[in-house]
Amino acid sequence: MKRAAWSLFAAALVLAAADSDSIEHVVGPGDSLWSIAAQPDVYDDPYLWPVIYKFNRDQIVDPALIYPEQRLVIPVRIDDETRRAARLEAGVSSDAPASQETSSP
Repeated sequence: MKRAAWSLFAAALVLAAADSDSIEHVVGPGDSLWSIAAQPDVYDDPYLWPVIYKFNRDQIVDPALIYPEQRLVIPVRIDDETRRAARLEAGVSSDAPASQETSSP
């Protein structure tokens, strides 16, 4: 079941890329996928870090390891199903508030 959810998730990301609705983020010192996803001009929700990870798998091997000066492409328009799948992957239910505490990647 988890594999099927990620297949849908990957397909949604491809569609997001096709729409050209993405931004580029240059990783700064101390950045993490968690902190990037939490930024108001990105998702304003740290639990959506898996979206960034999956979209940039070509340059991120371990989601806990990103490096200054990396250029990440971030899809800005994601549908509700992608949002739910990402939040579940991050370890939180899709209806939990973004302020709920959990560990970051």
